[in-house]
Amino acid sequence: MHSRLKHTEIRQRIKKITLIGLFSAFCITFRIIHLPIPNVQPDTDILMLLTLNLGMAISMPVAVITMILSNVILGFGIWTVPQIMAYIAVILTVAFCKKFLNLKNSFRMQLGLAVFLGFEYGLIVSWGMFAVGSVHGFWIYYLNGVLFDAYHALGNLGFYPLLYRPVNAALNTIKD
Repeated sequence: MHSRLKHTEIRQRIKKITLIGLFSAFCITFRIIHLPIPNVQPDTDILMLLTLNLGMAISMPVAVITMILSNVILGFGIWTVPQIMAYIAVILTVAFCKKFLNLKNSFRMQLGLAVFLGFEYGLIVSWGMFAVGSVHGFWIYYLNGVLFDAYHALGNLGFYPLLYRPVNAALNTIKD
């Protein structure tokens, strides 16, 4: 019985590592492949769907791995840590809303949250400029990035309906 329990635990860990690796690869690829419009990518939506379906234990490592490994190609800078913190904030927002709202059963609420997350991400990244610079640095960075945050939010609005069914279907087949 004891070895059987270990076997099941090992399978669960392998499954978790595989999911983290697979979704990290998807997100890294989507970050590196640039669409003609900047900040339009499905990563935020993927992280939201992962958090809603599998929780933060999967989505958090995916977010961190995505930002670190994609920035190997895209370039590291003072923005890298704020980008990681922004995705952690996004995941925490989704988890909070899942817990206190009927988010899982409302596509419209999920879609609205996806749009909000585009702006939240940009605000957190801009806040990182305050941490390394000044209040003026925050406002300059934030105001210069509002259009890009809008692109991010609109990209989330466009990608979420496209990803909703296939990602949920895939994640539902692998749940315990």
